[in-house]
Amino acid sequence: MKTVFYGLFFYLGTMGKIFRQAVMAIIVNEEGRILIGYSPREQSFKFPQGGLDPDEDIVEGIKRELMEELDYRLKEAFILATYEEKINYPFPPDCHPVYMGQELTIVKVQYDLEAKTIPQDDEFEELYWIQPRELWDFDTKYRAGAYWRALEIAGLV
Repeated sequence: MKTVFYGLFFYLGTMGKIFRQAVMAIIVNEEGRILIGYSPREQSFKFPQGGLDPDEDIVEGIKRELMEELDYRLKEAFILATYEEKINYPFPPDCHPVYMGQELTIVKVQYDLEAKTIPQDDEFEELYWIQPRELWDFDTKYRAGAYWRALEIAGLV
């Protein structure tokens, strides 16, 4: 199968679907715990994340996603790292008409004690600060392997 790069999207040969280009935040607090949340919409746990808008860069995208999902105003000084290596996961069959999954750029963020973390809409219902190795104790569904790899890339496991 041939992969061809088209701007923000990858077209994958005969499948006709593309990986959505997205960003995810691994927010780390002063105790080395990471923030995950329970999504009632997806009935699973996940990191703050979302698709990139056209012509949006990684920093703009993660700032927007954190504001939309958590009312969290990310200051660039709190970005610890953005990683070249990306993670990806496929969506369950027939989950999305256009995208076959997501390919995410990982942004490691130092938690700002002055920032709000308030779940917005139905994106998150509850938020949890967990030790990185506790991630396996939370049902992240089809994202589990990719999320673990993200923690490895970020040097947290």
